Amino acid sequence: MSCTMCGSSAGCNGCPIASGFYLSETLGTLREGERAVVQRLATQSAGELRRLLALGLLPGVEVEVERVWPAIVVRLGFATVALDAALASGVVVGRAEVPATLP
Repeated sequence: MSCTMCGSSAGCNGCPIASGFYLSETLGTLREGERAVVQRLATQSAGELRRLLALGLLPGVEVEVERVWPAIVVRLGFATVALDAALASGVVVGRAEVPATLP
């Protein structure tokens, strides 16, 4: 994925022109089959943060969306987890440099 502002192959995360300008994506905005890397957890409460950490959704973890309704189902490594839309909206992801396959 390339930057929409300057065309950099690093994507907006590494863009020298608009690195702070892009709108970040969350796990809740991805579609089925899309892959991403968790960048940070932006939850509203300590309970939500503990739940995400217990599920294994940590910064740097690669995820693939398997289903988006009725729950957002993602695969990370050999695990598959389901999240509601509110919880998934607290997981900020980026699509730069995602490997072609997950184990």
